[in-house]
Amino acid sequence: MAATTRSRTRSKNSAEVLQLDVVQRIRKDWILRAQNEEKWIVNLKAYLSGDLEDLDAGEARACNKIADDYDVDDGGLLLYCPRAGRDDGERDRLVKLMVPEDLQQDVLHHYHSSLEGGHQGVGRTYQRVRTHFHWRGLFKSVQRYVGQCTDCETGKGRPALREESPSNIQATYPFQYIAMDHIQSLPKSHKGNTELLIWVDLFTGYVIAKAS
Repeated sequence: MAATTRSRTRSKNSAEVLQLDVVQRIRKDWILRAQNEEKWIVNLKAYLSGDLEDLDAGEARACNKIADDYDVDDGGLLLYCPRAGRDDGERDRLVKLMVPEDLQQDVLHHYHSSLEGGHQGVGRTYQRVRTHFHWRGLFKSVQRYVGQCTDCETGKGRPALREESPSNIQATYPFQYIAMDHIQSLPKSHKGNTELLIWVDLFTGYVIAKAS
């Protein structure tokens, strides 16, 4: 199978686009090492670099299907930069670090369970993660992680109640209070949906989601 090496011109240094302060907190070399232990990422990096000798026909075809949405920076990190309908300048602003499976729980912990994360809801946690990072099935990972958070379930992760407000109301029985998140500008699904409405029972954590 013939494949064409892709080289792309960046209007900005990738490290600047990724905001190094965020990347360095989780250690760039640690991420690189984890990326290099995940087979499909190793294959895609090789494909993007034109090193096809170690790829079989099936692996090369799989890489070809997704290669337009990825790039490799000067340090060897795989980046996610969706191409469809965007010029190079807009793509640069959307560049995100591709997080390998071994580090996804660490990222979720940082943006949800840590002091900085603050045990925000599904919508806010998702938006904060996707600002800098990407992996396949990101939203479902966030939804599952927040839904299984013990501190959120028991109320330990929530701030102490002061005066009553939408941000610190604590439910005492099921369906007493329902919170809603509206998430926009999601990647288009196979049904054409780009938005998500989420309702959460603040007592049980029961979630209802509707795509639109």
